[in-house]
Amino acid sequence: ITYMWWNNVETKPYGGYPQFYDVKITQLIEQVNPGGQVWNVRVGRKHHAPYGVFEGMTIFDAGAKIGQAAIGYIPTDQEWRFVNIYEDTATSMRAIVEGVDKTGFSRDEPWRMQGSSLPEHETFFFYLQRICNHCTYPGCLAACPRKAIYKRPEDGIV
Repeated sequence: ITYMWWNNVETKPYGGYPQFYDVKITQLIEQVNPGGQVWNVRVGRKHHAPYGVFEGMTIFDAGAKIGQAAIGYIPTDQEWRFVNIYEDTATSMRAIVEGVDKTGFSRDEPWRMQGSSLPEHETFFFYLQRICNHCTYPGCLAACPRKAIYKRPEDGIV
């Protein structure tokens, strides 16, 4: 349990632990800054930023705009219950639950009759290790409302 939160490996894009927290945070920021979460690649080339400049808001910028320290939400017990459900599967959740793939065809129908095609960039993911940085004065320790985070005196691991 000591390493559960900060030493886990998540699948991206989307997913993580608690479930879908990054999607929900992105939606909250979009509500505060509609259409403003963009990368400006033209500016980046001039300023030696090969991938562009992010012109959107962070959780702190969005929070300040609505009078909070940071924008966020409290995950439900259901979101904390399981780690990485179907995140390593190259199919959609709808395909697993309803038996329908992303093209809308049922798995019961023969693929020879329907033909097949692959959508461009439809299913991809990568692994991202989320690890503690072992801060001297960890902000997560002070901010944790449940006091579930602590710093071990013997080695300094948070």
